[in-house]
Amino acid sequence: MKKEHSVDESLVERAWKKYRYHVFSTCLETGKIKDPLNYWRDYLFVTTLLFIIPLCLITLIPGIYLSYITSLNGLIVADGIAIAGLLLITHLPGIRLIIRKWLFIGITYGIGIVLIYYLGNFGPGLLYLLAISVFMILVLPGKSRWISLYLNLASCLIFGWLIQEGNPFQSQYAASVDIKTWVAISANLIFLNVVFIVLIPILFKGLQTSLEEQYSLQKALERQKDALKRSLAEVESKNEELEHFTYVASHDLQEPLRMVTGFLQLIEKRYANLIDEKGKSYIMHAVDGANRMRQLILDLLKYSRIQTIQDPAHEVDMSVLWEEAKITLAEEIETLNAEVTHGPLPKITSHSSFLSLVIQNLLGNALKYSKKDVPPKIHLSSQDQGSKWLFQVTDNGIGIHPDYFQKIFVLFQRLHQKDKYQGTGMGLAIVKKIIENLGGEVWLESREGLGTSFYFTIPKIYPNN
Repeated sequence: MKKEHSVDESLVERAWKKYRYHVFSTCLETGKIKDPLNYWRDYLFVTTLLFIIPLCLITLIPGIYLSYITSLNGLIVADGIAIAGLLLITHLPGIRLIIRKWLFIGITYGIGIVLIYYLGNFGPGLLYLLAISVFMILVLPGKSRWISLYLNLASCLIFGWLIQEGNPFQSQYAASVDIKTWVAISANLIFLNVVFIVLIPILFKGLQTSLEEQYSLQKALERQKDALKRSLAEVESKNEELEHFTYVASHDLQEPLRMVTGFLQLIEKRYANLIDEKGKSYIMHAVDGANRMRQLILDLLKYSRIQTIQDPAHEVDMSVLWEEAKITLAEEIETLNAEVTHGPLPKITSHSSFLSLVIQNLLGNALKYSKKDVPPKIHLSSQDQGSKWLFQVTDNGIGIHPDYFQKIFVLFQRLHQKDKYQGTGMGLAIVKKIIENLGGEVWLESREGLGTSFYFTIPKIYPNN
């Protein structure tokens, strides 16, 4: 039953949305909004059309009942004509909105006249005329609102003349009223009409100012959004060009470097007897520089390949990544007699290829900056923080001064001479870019001579998200 009820509701909602779209697309004139207040008036009128037909079908019931008990068939005929006219106003395309307004006002005001003529002078008739007058003030622009006063004056004078002439109207149910009572009633209608004509535009001044401010802000926001879209498109284009340039340049630069290194090593091998120790030293420095240049190019190529992550996430066992990093750096670990351990590590939903680079760079960094004659101790631990995982890589290395905490994450930034510690200064920049692309953060805590702890977070990503 609940399923059927929800299906019925969705059908009703879809039907109502289609009906609403039809009414607004038929009646509301589109285009550039020149006057926000007049647009608000038009929108109010079309919204009235949207609801008027359903309401008229409901109010048709008392009209039928009154026709039955009073034998006044004119009431039901008037209701039918009015509903037919409102249907045409609402659904007939190609009619200017201002004409729709005047046709609507003419039909609804005519219903008020019929009510007074058939049912008497007290109650619904005059109340209806007052309501229509307020509606005219709301939806008609400028001085057109005074037309409601002219209509009411004419109606009051005509009915006053009929009363003066002794016309009892057509219904035996019409209330008997003398001319003095009618004048008092009419005066109240006219008075309230004038009050609304004066007060509503005063209220509209504040509304108009607010609408104009809102409209100007909306236009400014649209201009800013367009400018932002253009800027983003330019940035994306520049990024693509830069990434393509980096990729191509990195590939193209590696080949001549391999040639330089190869020929230098060939010279050293074939002409070893002809080159003195100083010459051999020159060749060694040249080869070393070429190798470092090649490593720098490889790191730059690796950095340029780190794009915004769009591939679907999958299950990643962090302990497996840690062990794979140990295998990759096994030679350094064995040479330094390092103790590389980890605590309980989770299986998370993320991207193994990127996290593997993070783990490998952090482990390599800890091995590289270890103390001389002190076996490195490096430990990876994790902590569940609810919406994210916190990972910590701790070592007992040389440490970092707090002044350099941010500098080490910048491309090509090195804190030591290349002859003391090898590297290109890109490892931690790669770590930072990957972690931020994964939606996390990376930071460190360190004291010189007492080791360093690198922290990074990975948000929990669930497959159903």
